[in-house]
Amino acid sequence: MEAPRANEAPRPIPELASLRIRRDTERPKRPIGWLLLGSVGAVAVAVVAYFALSSTFGAVTVEKTTASLVTQGQVLTMLSVTGYVEAETRADISPKITSRVTDLRVTEGSRVKKGDVLARLDHTDLDAQLHEAQAAWDNAQADLKRKRALFEQALATQSDLDAAVAAESSTRARVNYVKALLDYTVLRAPFNGVVVAKRAHVGEAVSPFGSPGQGSSNGGAIVTLVDFSTLYVGADVNAGNLSHLGANQPAEIVLDAYPDRVYHGALRQVIPSADRAKGTVKVKVGISDPDDNILPDLSARVNFTSEPTQGKETKSSVQVPRSALTTLAGKTGVFVIQEGRAVFRPVTPGRGSEGMVEIQQGLVGGETLVGGASSLALSDGQKVRIKE
Repeated sequence: MEAPRANEAPRPIPELASLRIRRDTERPKRPIGWLLLGSVGAVAVAVVAYFALSSTFGAVTVEKTTASLVTQGQVLTMLSVTGYVEAETRADISPKITSRVTDLRVTEGSRVKKGDVLARLDHTDLDAQLHEAQAAWDNAQADLKRKRALFEQALATQSDLDAAVAAESSTRARVNYVKALLDYTVLRAPFNGVVVAKRAHVGEAVSPFGSPGQGSSNGGAIVTLVDFSTLYVGADVNAGNLSHLGANQPAEIVLDAYPDRVYHGALRQVIPSADRAKGTVKVKVGISDPDDNILPDLSARVNFTSEPTQGKETKSSVQVPRSALTTLAGKTGVFVIQEGRAVFRPVTPGRGSEGMVEIQQGLVGGETLVGGASSLALSDGQKVRIKE
């Protein structure tokens, strides 16, 4: 074994304290701000949950209804039907002969009077036929005159005179026939009215059966004429509701094109025929206050009323279901839903019909009310939850 060298220094001995194992490790420091923020958030969540639960479980579930603002006609309505504007007097003006249009004096919207010329057709060939027929008639008249003179002188037989009379009568009829055809080339208005459709143009060939070789669904009409003074609403009424309508039953008419305008009228006629497939009967409703907005074929709604509304002041009223009325502390009123609470509001009820009651004072219309309040034991200001 080698002995230590004289020139090597002895190694230092480590202290025992530095060799001790530290078992209590230092924990990281947590920010105090985050702890406070978490605590505040937990408290806020708890408060919100408390109020939500108390609001949910403490509220009464109710159905809602609305205070409706209706017109006088709507209040008196006993039956509503739909239909279309139609005309009692309407005609498709067609030619009686086949020819070409040389003059067309009207267009859509033209107002005409009875006898006014609507169109003229070419009559060149008819003029030639008239000249030929007139010449034949003149010749027949002269021949008849000669035969009558000869017969009086006993120089002609009775058969010769009869033949001359027949020839004169035949040629005269031919002249009248051609003149009638010439009259057919002038188309006149058969009544006062408005042209609602123009179906031909100048230079176009027309015939009683439509365009030659093509036919026509309107029978070759050149124009369609309507008498606006005969407009009415034709509607289908369910056969089961027909007994509700009496003679001259008053009605209000609303055109879908002008929903803000109300016209007045009355039942004019019940067509004596029923539609077996639909179970309906057609009725005609006359219009007593027409204007230029009423046009043929417009869709309309007819509200038959229990009494006439024409001439009365147009006014609106507030209507609520009868079940929405209740009594609280001896006062009649309704519960208005405001911010999740049922607030009692006294009202003055008026006349009622078909489950609805008119409110004369207390409501203006549009309020959201508690439906069926008469069967609920609600208190003023009680929390409510609207039934989904």
